[in-house]
Amino acid sequence: MTNIANFLEELRTAAWRTEGARFNAARRLKRRDWFATFSIGTFSAAGIAVAFIQKVYEATAGTPADKYLTALSVCLGLFVIVVSLIEWGASGAVKAEALFQNAQRLNAFQRKLGQRLSEIADGGALSFDEATVLREEYEAIKIECTHNHEPVDDQLFLAQHRLDPQFVHLFRRAKPSWVEAKWAWMLSLLSVVWYFGFFWLAIGGLLWATPWKGT
Repeated sequence: MTNIANFLEELRTAAWRTEGARFNAARRLKRRDWFATFSIGTFSAAGIAVAFIQKVYEATAGTPADKYLTALSVCLGLFVIVVSLIEWGASGAVKAEALFQNAQRLNAFQRKLGQRLSEIADGGALSFDEATVLREEYEAIKIECTHNHEPVDDQLFLAQHRLDPQFVHLFRRAKPSWVEAKWAWMLSLLSVVWYFGFFWLAIGGLLWATPWKGT
C-alpha cells in the first residue's frame, strides 16, 4: 500500500472514530434531555401534590408538619423554575441534533474515502494535493459543529469496536474485555442520570422526612 493510501486509511479511521463518538454523544444528550423533561415534570407534580396532601390530611396550622410541607412546596416550586432555566440554557436537544447532523456528514465523508481507497486498490492514482484537499475537508466538517463530544462518548465507541484491527494500536495492553466494554456503556448511562438522579434521591428523602406525627 502506498504512502497516500496509508494516509487515506488513517484519515478514514479518524473520521469513523469522530463520527461514532458524535453519534454516541447525540444519543446520550437525547436520553438526558428526555430524562430531564420527565424529572422536571415529576418534581413539579410533587410540589402540587405536597400542597394537596396538606388539605387532605388537614394539617393543623402552625404545627411542624404544616410548616414543613409549606416550606417544601415553595422550595420545590422554586427548584423546578431554576432547574428548568438551567436546562433551557444547556440546550441539550439542540446540541444533540447538531452532533447528529455532523456525524451524518462525517459518515458520508468516510464512505467517500472508502471509495477512493477502492479506486487506488484497482490501480487508480491520487496526488498529494488531492489528499490534502480531503484532509482539509475532514477538518472543515469536524469544526463546523460548534459542539464537541465528551471523552465518555469516544470511550464507548472504542469499547464498541474493541475487536476492530484499526484501533488495536490505541490500547496499551490487551483489548478491552466484554466486562470493560459493558462498563464503558454503564459510564455513558450514568452520565445521563447521575445529575437528576441526585435530585430524585434528595427530594425523595425530604418527602420521607416529613414529620407526620406533628400534624
